[in-house]
Amino acid sequence: MTRLPPVVIVIAKAFQSPGLPRARQEAKVLLDHGYPVYVFAWDRNGEFPALDMVDGATVRSFSFGKLNKFYKLGLILGSTVFQILVFFEIIKLVGRLKNRPIVHAHDINTLLPACYLRALRLCCALVYDCREFTYGVYYEWFSLVVASVMSAIEQRCLPCADAVITVSDPIACYLRRFNPVTEIVYNCPRTNDIPKLSKKEARIRLGLPLDSFIISYVGAIRYDSRLDLLLSVARLTEKHNVHFVVVGDGPLASKFRQAAREAASAHLTVLPAVPREMALLYVVASDLTWVVYQNRIESLNARWALPWKFFESLACGVPVVAEGGTIRSKLINELKCGVVLESDDPNDVSRAILWIAAHPDQHLKMCANARYASAAMKFNWEAMSTKLIGVYSRLPWARRFTFGPGVENSRTR
Repeated sequence: MTRLPPVVIVIAKAFQSPGLPRARQEAKVLLDHGYPVYVFAWDRNGEFPALDMVDGATVRSFSFGKLNKFYKLGLILGSTVFQILVFFEIIKLVGRLKNRPIVHAHDINTLLPACYLRALRLCCALVYDCREFTYGVYYEWFSLVVASVMSAIEQRCLPCADAVITVSDPIACYLRRFNPVTEIVYNCPRTNDIPKLSKKEARIRLGLPLDSFIISYVGAIRYDSRLDLLLSVARLTEKHNVHFVVVGDGPLASKFRQAAREAASAHLTVLPAVPREMALLYVVASDLTWVVYQNRIESLNARWALPWKFFESLACGVPVVAEGGTIRSKLINELKCGVVLESDDPNDVSRAILWIAAHPDQHLKMCANARYASAAMKFNWEAMSTKLIGVYSRLPWARRFTFGPGVENSRTR
């Protein structure tokens, strides 16, 4: 017996923002495997049309004004209003559908409406996509009280999910305490997205110095980024042939840019966020990728996270630098593909970077190890796509149907 896949309703904080976020890549995979996709997205800065088509998915965006001055308060209020509106909008959509949809909720601030829909049997399955350690994020950004409340909500909601996917092994171990059906889908780039240019060609195209040792940070400039440390290291290495490049936006972008202007260093380039293909070009042009975040004892999200730039850097054959005591440092030591910082003292960090810059043979080995690790361990979106479709093939709606011999279906491949 064959049956068309149900509609997938994706609830996400962002969908059309630069950088091709996880939600957008996953939606594309589902569309390619026959699932119709509707997206309800929170447009935090009022950048996109209220209704749009993106890569074949219907996208309904909600915006409540640009978040800037009162960013944290805006996040709480905006998230609350977004979830309420989405709940009623999905109910209206379900009324127009022939079959119950699958709801795919991204992170804790989209999970509550999804759980209510599942409890009311208005969807046939719920997939929870946890891209960060909830308690750690809300503790660092807000307070212990807010973190405890959000963590308690997540723990109560997790058993409602028919499948849980997340981005790293430590976060998966935590989530399995509340829902054993948890799998890891890393934030990896697509193989075809990696620029085919050489390092020299990339630098010429971007206008970067050809003979400098370049350390890049390409991503969100946010509260847990250690760009204050990067700036201190840039000051200490000014007399050496080392160049730092920071590309991105975020809640602390204006503050960092002001600090960079005050530093007035010719060895530091600071640029706004760029499209994904250009962002990857900056990675290719680099000799080392800065993947250093907060590493206090309470900074569990930073310790457990495996961000996009980690896998992008390996795919581009560029070693990474990260702080010790993290899942990133464990992989770096195992794969021998970068530098692990055992101290956040700027002098120690400067010495570690200058040592790599002064030993090109060791650096070349790290580059080769990075590229090999990415290929051998299948740190690419093609492999992650297969895992995602495998998760969908095991959802309750799929298990109710038996596919006869010779019937090819994306859910059983």
